[in-house]
Amino acid sequence: MVMNWNKYPFLRLLIPLTVGVLLCEAVGPVECEKTLLWVVLIALMCTEITLSRLLKTYHYRWLFGVQTMLVFAFLGYFRSCLQDVTLEKDHYWKLAGTSGYYLARVYDPPTEKEKTVKVLLDLEGFRTETKDAKVSGKVMAYFQKSEEALNLKYGDLLFFFAFIEDIPPPLNPDEFDYRKYLERRGVTGRVYLKEGNWWPTGDCESNAVYDFAYRYRARLLEILKRNGISEDEFGIGAAILLGYDESLPAQVRQNFVAAGAMHILCVSGMHVGIVYLLASFFLSFLGRRKKAIAVKKALLLLLIWFYALLTGLSPSVMRSALMISFLIIGELIHRKGFALNSIAASAFVLLLIDPNNLFAIGFQLSYAAVVGIVLLQRPIYNIIYVKNKLLDKLWEITAVSLAAQIATMPFTIYYFNQFTPYFWLSNIFMTPMSFLVILAGMLLLLFSWLPMLGVVLGKVVWWMLHLMNGVVSGVRMLPFSLVKGLYISDFQFGISLLLLLLLWLFVTLKKKRMMMEMLVLAAVFSVSLAYSSLQSLGRNRLIVYSLRNNTAIDFVSGGSHVLLCDASLLGDPSSIDYSLKGSWARQRLDKNPPCFTLDEDFTERAVHKKAWLCSFKGAVFAFWEPSMAADNCARRLEVDYLMVREKQVPDLHRVINSYEVGMLLIDGSVPDYMADEWFFQAKELGVPCHSLKDGAFIAELHS
Repeated sequence: MVMNWNKYPFLRLLIPLTVGVLLCEAVGPVECEKTLLWVVLIALMCTEITLSRLLKTYHYRWLFGVQTMLVFAFLGYFRSCLQDVTLEKDHYWKLAGTSGYYLARVYDPPTEKEKTVKVLLDLEGFRTETKDAKVSGKVMAYFQKSEEALNLKYGDLLFFFAFIEDIPPPLNPDEFDYRKYLERRGVTGRVYLKEGNWWPTGDCESNAVYDFAYRYRARLLEILKRNGISEDEFGIGAAILLGYDESLPAQVRQNFVAAGAMHILCVSGMHVGIVYLLASFFLSFLGRRKKAIAVKKALLLLLIWFYALLTGLSPSVMRSALMISFLIIGELIHRKGFALNSIAASAFVLLLIDPNNLFAIGFQLSYAAVVGIVLLQRPIYNIIYVKNKLLDKLWEITAVSLAAQIATMPFTIYYFNQFTPYFWLSNIFMTPMSFLVILAGMLLLLFSWLPMLGVVLGKVVWWMLHLMNGVVSGVRMLPFSLVKGLYISDFQFGISLLLLLLLWLFVTLKKKRMMMEMLVLAAVFSVSLAYSSLQSLGRNRLIVYSLRNNTAIDFVSGGSHVLLCDASLLGDPSSIDYSLKGSWARQRLDKNPPCFTLDEDFTERAVHKKAWLCSFKGAVFAFWEPSMAADNCARRLEVDYLMVREKQVPDLHRVINSYEVGMLLIDGSVPDYMADEWFFQAKELGVPCHSLKDGAFIAELHS
């Protein structure tokens, strides 16, 4: 059996387009006039057309195929270059060092944080005493919380006077790259705005469609609250029905992650499908005449895309909306499509709209899940034959969950370093329950104006959401509900994707040699894992992390380590997860190491701490304590690493009178002006120095 590629034209075009996007990511966009890129693209397309007319002999048709691949690969590269906002001639980076006022528009509905109001601003102008200029670029603004800041809304125009900072890169090994994440959204800077540094113009310039969608979503959220859905249930309901997760408590989010049910909170194919079915039912009065069918299909397209707009146009909902749109259009022109080709077509369109979608984790997970379901669900389901109808339905749901989990497993381990073993258990309940929640929730939003019906539906939806929350909480309490600390390298990630591809080819083409190739790849994967583990043996390493208001030091020996940090960090698991656990996973270290606070004395795994001194594998680490300094020492104490913390008055002369310092470390908890003075004195006195504000400090030790 040979795969018929003619059934999947968009899959054939998606591959070179993706290669072009990846090429731009690898080598960077070309810095030239956009007109030149257009000329090259048009020239390639003209060559394509010429070849299609000249090559009449089948023997040379492969040249046409190669040219097609080149055209779409360049299209991917070209589209990625156009997406790079920093190449714009009027980007605000070109104004570096110029003092003036920025005119900006609120790009998204503001988000209230604990101490600030977070707003994405789209820059439109720059004003000085002598001239006005047009500028472009997006910046993330953090407004000091006030009544005026809380009243900002999408489309509001405002002036501000402040320095736009560059977003810092990740400062710790294997920390999430928030700068790259924002750059892919076109955001290249951040700004902190206190009261008095900004003022609204009183004008509002907004896209009418987006403005209506945001206002309508706010009204729908208010309907949920008004009908008795509050607290945790409101956060879950808002996420499931409208894709709004700003009200979702962190604990609830963690419960869904641990239960392997996080996809339930993401608006996806099921949600769009239910909207399609409900809309089709309510529009059935239009009849079956040709014109009526065309009107119905047009209205369905409008409703589906309006719902996609309401939910924030996430990659999963965009994929679903595009696929259903292709289905509707196919019905109109009486063409039957293939699921895999429709999936590829939706990805092709999304990458043309924004090539950065390719690097969005949500995009990758969404497409991996749906491709896994389409290709693997039926073979998995056919493994077991179940006579009982109820058990058969449960097995069918489980097969869907298994197919999606198999396809997304490499991505969840690669990006999140974790795995949820009980995904199949939670999804047996959560999949049908989420269907009922979406259905009842949509009816509530539609008929809330009917007093009695709105109250009844509100109670029904609340109880179902409450039950869902209870189920995921129960699953999380099971032993080993969330396996953390897993890590695969880029190479191992690539091997795992090839294994998935071979698995699909094996179940599709039924070729035995595929099994041998899978075994070879599995062996390569296993050897790679074993090699990575062997590399950690005999490793002794000191890691001092870069944290803004905390101190954290890792003493690493082989696959074990000891964490020394301040008490406030131990009480903040989210900071540990964000800044430290990526490094632990990559080094295959303990997920729950022995932890000690800075004021404790202890002896643990070759680490000995007494007062302000630590020793580890022959290295001495000390904390600068002015009260313990000796101004007239006959012999200075030798320390390999000396750290200054918090508000320590810069006085390096006194330090070197007491210590012979191998390396001075300036902690992130030191105020900026003091850190600069410490660094200046170290440079002046010839003392090696590293400021943790510039990134973590890593030293390989040889005992």
